[in-house]
Amino acid sequence: MTDRNQNSSEEECVRAFYRTFRQAHRISKRLVLEHIRPRDGHLRELMRYALAKQTTSEYPFVFQYSYCKDESGVRKIGRMAAAVHLLQSSTLITDDVFDFADERYHRPAIHQKYDISHAIIAAELLQSIGMECISSELERPGFRNQVLVLKLFHKIIKDLYVGQHLDIVNTSNLRMPTREYRRVIELGAGCFFQNLARSGALLANKPKAHVESLAAFGYHYGMGLFITDDIVDIAQPRAATGKPFAPDLQGRRMRLPVILALQLGAKNDVRWLKEFLKSSDNSRMVLLEAANRIKNSGALQVCQAVANDYITRSIRSLAAIEGTPTGKSLTWLARRLVMPVEGGEPGFRIRIPPAFRTRD
Repeated sequence: MTDRNQNSSEEECVRAFYRTFRQAHRISKRLVLEHIRPRDGHLRELMRYALAKQTTSEYPFVFQYSYCKDESGVRKIGRMAAAVHLLQSSTLITDDVFDFADERYHRPAIHQKYDISHAIIAAELLQSIGMECISSELERPGFRNQVLVLKLFHKIIKDLYVGQHLDIVNTSNLRMPTREYRRVIELGAGCFFQNLARSGALLANKPKAHVESLAAFGYHYGMGLFITDDIVDIAQPRAATGKPFAPDLQGRRMRLPVILALQLGAKNDVRWLKEFLKSSDNSRMVLLEAANRIKNSGALQVCQAVANDYITRSIRSLAAIEGTPTGKSLTWLARRLVMPVEGGEPGFRIRIPPAFRTRD
């Protein structure tokens, strides 16, 4: 492929990505308002706030392009993709509650704007409306494997809650192994994307080899995306993330950068980080110190290497559908996440921790 053709293909993927999200976002807002009576004005206001000013999400894109064979397929599954967006949006609300995050999208989180009770109500409504829409859409002719797909969506929700529980119960757990962390992000992102991609392919009745290819893509992409978010949480400023600085550190969540810093850091840094994880001091000075000690340990470089490895595997998973609209679109999506590993000499290879080389 010439450079001009490649650039044109990438530009079309970019346009499709934003177009898909705009459609999913627009329909999702309409779905919510269809399910809430006009007289329930306060509730409608709450739900509008929950869906306002959201940033572009990969979830509808992966689902739609796992289903489609051309652009007409993307349109056919639009309402279900909007329901997927509602499911994912519900998890952001509960994550902010669990992580004590005061901001989302550069504005107060729902539990700050209203209260925790209303935040929980908003999350539950997004989830229930999403599932009702999915169930209704699956009754339409033209879709295959409807019962299996409905089971997969329920499994997504179950896995998310189990993952959130494990994340919370391991708060400040200085002995949390990388294998347990991997399970947390499998349930929260790897299996979510895996089952989204599998569901899209099953609804289109794609060949089994293609279904498994897309499911493998979803799993590896989701893992790489979660770890990338772990890196951004520490490496990026508040202005870039739209959230408070280092909310995972504030909540003492045992994310990969922290786990690796405890393994790789100098003795003084490890001792300081252990005391930090036992404390409740979330002053900006202390959080910056924690972030700097993690950076100095080399943990972020290893995290980036792990994320890149997952993304590389996600792209390899698409070999069976290389060159198709689905293959090209998802390959482009994955390549966006690959970032250079900084700080190493030319040719230097960072060892991937064993827990991330295989899957139980």
